[in-house]
Amino acid sequence: MNQFIAVQTGARRNYAVPAILETAGLLEAFYTDLCGSAGLGAVLQKFCPNSFRKPVIQRLINRQVPEQLQDKVRTFDGATLRYLLRLQFAKSNSLKQHQALGQYEREFGQGMIQAGVGKATHIFSIFGEGSPFVKFAKDKGLRIISEVYIAPQTHSIVQRQREQFPSLEPMLPSKVIEGDYEGFQKLCQYTDHFIVPSEFVCEGMKEFGISSERCALVPYAVDDSWFQMQNMPIHKRILFVGTADLRKGIHLLGMAAQTLHHLGYEFRVAGGVSDTVRQHPITKHLTFLGRVPRTEIQHEYAQADIFVLPSIAEGSAEVVYEALATGVPVITTKAAGSVVRDGVEGFIVPEQDSGTLASRIQELVEDRELRARMAIAARARAQDYTWNRYSERLLSILQTV
Repeated sequence: MNQFIAVQTGARRNYAVPAILETAGLLEAFYTDLCGSAGLGAVLQKFCPNSFRKPVIQRLINRQVPEQLQDKVRTFDGATLRYLLRLQFAKSNSLKQHQALGQYEREFGQGMIQAGVGKATHIFSIFGEGSPFVKFAKDKGLRIISEVYIAPQTHSIVQRQREQFPSLEPMLPSKVIEGDYEGFQKLCQYTDHFIVPSEFVCEGMKEFGISSERCALVPYAVDDSWFQMQNMPIHKRILFVGTADLRKGIHLLGMAAQTLHHLGYEFRVAGGVSDTVRQHPITKHLTFLGRVPRTEIQHEYAQADIFVLPSIAEGSAEVVYEALATGVPVITTKAAGSVVRDGVEGFIVPEQDSGTLASRIQELVEDRELRARMAIAARARAQDYTWNRYSERLLSILQTV
């Protein structure tokens, strides 16, 4: 019987993939970084008072691996702590941060090599995390499944926007981009099958010589709690959720807001934002809320008239699934990798086109009959993207490989 080792740093999608594999009886082991459920994180969670923890450590150990994985999880805490220490010295130097991440990848991978592969027949890796281990497993004859959660050419796409808007975001050092692309090319050599969340990512894979036949499409999902929200829209309130940066298209939203300012629209931005972006003239008509706790963000969706995400590079933005489940029409781009159908649950606009973005926002705000029809379609569309459906799609693909 096929057995998988799932490799994942962070709590992406609340550890959904290893949990699904365990429920299906397919999980040999789960290799991850510092969390509050195992290893050093569990010790700190139990014995170390909150007042003695640094915020970054607190965030890490707040991650809780699902209970059914407790017997299968293995954390590599030393590599994580050394990485955090290097980041402290790197400060805001993007090249040093990239070097620290590379060193972490090597140490994380070596730790997993020492842990071994047990009785596993397959590795499920998130974007090649711990790449030395992925290569090690491949050399031992295991099949490699890699999930690519964002378009692999994202660096180049965003870099071109940095060239056009240098006052919003600094250029990324070319060594960082070259290093990441070299690492991805190696992952392509090790990987037997790729899982991608959208057609946009699948198209991007072709630039690296990966045919669509090697890519299986598995869109993401939304938690059932979002279907319990009742959308009571405040007319002309536009919501954006995510980091306010060039990749997410914050400059495009800013330009659209400037075009529509005379109409009294309210543009609310929930998510991390730098002082540079917050104070820039291009975003002067945006209301920045900062990071909004998960317990409060649902209220923002509930009061939104329209949800807008003009991303220029994504995998498949999960905030769009949340908007759909709440019953909010969505205006987004193909690059956002969403499941929105143009003219049905909202509109798909061209990337980097603030004029069309503004026109579609105005059309949807002013045509209340259209808005109501799309709101109904949005919630119906989200019903096909629950975690049960995600699990079914993922397991169906894994059974074929």
